[in-house]
Amino acid sequence: MATEMYMCLGALSTTPYFLSGLGVNIYSMDELCYYLCVNAYILDNDLIDARLCDYMRDNLEMPELSNKLRKMIKEGRTLGEMVTTILIDTRYCNEEEITKIKQILVDNASLSFAAKRKVRGDNLLCANKYPRAIEEYQYVLSVLNKEEEPELYSSILHNVGCAYSMMFLLDKAGDYFKQAYETDGSRESLVMYLICLRMSAKKEDYDRIVVKNGYDERIALEAVRVVTAARDAQIDTPYGDAMKDILGLHDSGRVSEFYRVLDNTLDEWKLDYRRSQE
Repeated sequence: MATEMYMCLGALSTTPYFLSGLGVNIYSMDELCYYLCVNAYILDNDLIDARLCDYMRDNLEMPELSNKLRKMIKEGRTLGEMVTTILIDTRYCNEEEITKIKQILVDNASLSFAAKRKVRGDNLLCANKYPRAIEEYQYVLSVLNKEEEPELYSSILHNVGCAYSMMFLLDKAGDYFKQAYETDGSRESLVMYLICLRMSAKKEDYDRIVVKNGYDERIALEAVRVVTAARDAQIDTPYGDAMKDILGLHDSGRVSEFYRVLDNTLDEWKLDYRRSQE
């Protein structure tokens, strides 16, 4: 087996430096650069300060970079400029990676901490990392004031629902879509809640819940149309074919067989998903 050589940046300190904004200790410039890169979405403006400059000079043997950053702080330079300076001077990233990180910092500069963490969750969701996205969203929900930022709170609830729906956990997805709707009255969240409900409940139960809660009949019909269109679509994939067969069992009243086949199919898909993440 070939052995790769890697040149560390600066010195390895025996004393850690706590990056309070990220909740981690670092002992080297490599670690600092790594955390700056992977957490670019959530970096706060006060992350790089005089204390970090002192640590870089005294513990990491990076006096030139320390002095450069200290001068940038006095000049009121942006976080993006300072992070870019660190990555360029240390040559930790290539030019393409630095450009991408710089754009992330520019795009998120005016966002609140919670909004930045939501962006991180959104990116995990788009990358099909559904469990990790859910963990990120749940953290934001735990620190976010629902009354102060109802729209942000609702959008996170909605995206948790999206993540669960992509994992075919329709009951959980429906719960979050419903919470999102009840938070800010989002029409999209209500439609998604009713879609999940229609796909996981009997038609008579669906109709009863719609009437009981006084949901707009037009929205309820839209949800039914979406589900019907999905069932009728000729999806040339094993997943599409399997779902059509499973929903057929549901509609024909073969309830016990429906749940048995659904459970087995979901187990297979979960296994496929885990393999795709390896």
